[in-house]
Amino acid sequence: MKHFVQIGLGVAFLLGGLTANAQAFEGKIEFTKTIGPVSAQYIYYVKEDRVRVEELGEEGEVQGIMIVDTRMNTVTALSPERKMFIDVPNHRKPKEVKIETNKTGNTKTLLGMECTEWHVKCVHDGREATYWVAGDDFDFFIPMLNTMNRKDKLAVYFNLIPDAGGVFPLEGVERKTNGTEISKLTVQSVVKEKLSDDLFAIPETFARFERD
Repeated sequence: MKHFVQIGLGVAFLLGGLTANAQAFEGKIEFTKTIGPVSAQYIYYVKEDRVRVEELGEEGEVQGIMIVDTRMNTVTALSPERKMFIDVPNHRKPKEVKIETNKTGNTKTLLGMECTEWHVKCVHDGREATYWVAGDDFDFFIPMLNTMNRKDKLAVYFNLIPDAGGVFPLEGVERKTNGTEISKLTVQSVVKEKLSDDLFAIPETFARFERD
């Protein structure tokens, strides 16, 4: 079930439950995640306390899907090719590292939104990360990171930044302290729109994958 693994590793990134309200972001976010010479395309579909994560192939086809429910604290992976799904348990202990955070106050406009620069340094890992974050009621993001419990450093460091609720990074770059770029996240589009609940349901034609 390679796509189950790929979607978990590639997503893009990524504090309690999500509070659903009329102002919380609902819609679609498209982004690219690059690690070294390899790039992958992803889409977040966000509605209340649920996030559908799609990994796209080179031709734009959906290769893997994850449905994240931050209220229930569950992750379900779907393989469109095999028409199967599987619950994704995550018993990994969240990584605990010490970071230095600098919310610089520098700003720039991305996708029509004013973004602020946040810089993180982790001496233990020999890494630095720079994020350009937009604040537009992106209340889903921190709960999603907690539910998925991702281990990539862009996600781990972001989740440790104080008072990061409600913002979303439109750009994120991880570097070694010598300046060598390791990974990069770039958002191509953010679209607010009403989404169907069907996006977050497992199709009736999909069968559960049973582990041996």
